[in-house]
Amino acid sequence: MVVTLSIILMISDNQRQQSSEIRAFLLTLMSPIEYIASLPSGFIDWADFSMTSRSQLILDNKELRAEQLILKVQSQRMISLESENAHLRQLLGSLKREKGQRRIAEIMNVDSDPSKHIVTINKGSLDNVYIGQPILDATGVLGQVISTSTLTSKALLITDSSHAIPVKILRNGIRAIAKGTGNPNQLILEQLPHTTDIKLGDTLVTSGLGMRFPSGFPVATIKIVNNDPGQAFAQALATTSADLLRTGLVVLLWPDHRLEVQ
Repeated sequence: MVVTLSIILMISDNQRQQSSEIRAFLLTLMSPIEYIASLPSGFIDWADFSMTSRSQLILDNKELRAEQLILKVQSQRMISLESENAHLRQLLGSLKREKGQRRIAEIMNVDSDPSKHIVTINKGSLDNVYIGQPILDATGVLGQVISTSTLTSKALLITDSSHAIPVKILRNGIRAIAKGTGNPNQLILEQLPHTTDIKLGDTLVTSGLGMRFPSGFPVATIKIVNNDPGQAFAQALATTSADLLRTGLVVLLWPDHRLEVQ
């Protein structure tokens, strides 16, 4: 009996082993078929992932470009603000020696008539601006106020053909009158005696005569001297120290002699 059971068990184990080997063989044959069958689904998943990634990349790229544009605009504004702040520091620094009151103003408009060198600034009688008040920038004299309203004023630039300003040659103190020529950034000195000691490169500054412009502020630099003996007088052309074509911020001065009436 025991022997019979042992034989039955041995045959059963042998059949299971053969069955396992057959199953393993069949699974090996089925693996490539299963792999091929899974390809369409895998390809669809890969394509879907790729399309999603590409769409996301395009969207991210657009957002980055938009952010870059915004940053560039902000950067330009920062550059402008830095330049403006530097200009303000120049304006205030150049006026430390002037004891009178001073205030920053901005040019709002330029007269449309090219024969008139007139600008409008954003300060008026409400700010105690007065007719005849001197206007400067960081590099020199610009002009003077010719009319005021409550909030704005008009200023005549020193290059206007109707304007004249008392000056002196910084090198030797010789006085003269610099008149506007009607040309941008150009002044003329007329009726100079032939013996006048004036040279190319001489700096002209305000002389203080007339008590309108404080003494010692840069006005222009001599560029041409015409000392023709055949003419009754010599004359000279000068380029303004301030670039009147590019000025945006200006300084209004209240010289000491005006303080008591403000």
